Amino acid sequence: MRRSEAPSSEPNEAGSQEQGSTARSIMYALLLGFALITLLAACGTSDDKGKAHLHGSEMWETTSSVTTLPGFLKNHTKLTKDLYSEVHSHMHMLSGIPCYCGCMQGTEFDEPHDSLLRCYWAEHPADDGSVTWTDHSTSCGICKKEMEEVIALSKQGKTAEEILTYINDNYQPKKSSS
Repeated sequence: MRRSEAPSSEPNEAGSQEQGSTARSIMYALLLGFALITLLAACGTSDDKGKAHLHGSEMWETTSSVTTLPGFLKNHTKLTKDLYSEVHSHMHMLSGIPCYCGCMQGTEFDEPHDSLLRCYWAEHPADDGSVTWTDHSTSCGICKKEMEEVIALSKQGKTAEEILTYINDNYQPKKSSS
């Protein structure tokens, strides 16, 4: 009579490897699903118009028109709100005036601004009239002061060129003669 040998450990090892492979596949599938859900949540699958959101270091908010101010202004002074309400009236002038707060150089988080207008509007009015505002100038004294000067000089009847010259003469850093 022949004695049956003890079962080989090979089938158990193969079964173990198969179970490990299946567990890894399930884990990878779950991780991929989690990553996909996170990505969809971050990008947003709904219309985010009107909701403030962080863009770099700035808060951006889209409103239905240039006369509808962003909600992020509710915690700011009357002066700041008044300056924001004047942006549309001076937009053509503001788009040609540099801002001397440093924003035109950009940062590792923010794209460089192209003008003083960009300190108030992140994006120009869309075809539907909506505008995306930025809170950049709410905490920047130079942006606010330059805007005050633009408004005051404009009320005095100064031309865009005269206002630009004034801003450059009074805000542009002086080069040192080393």
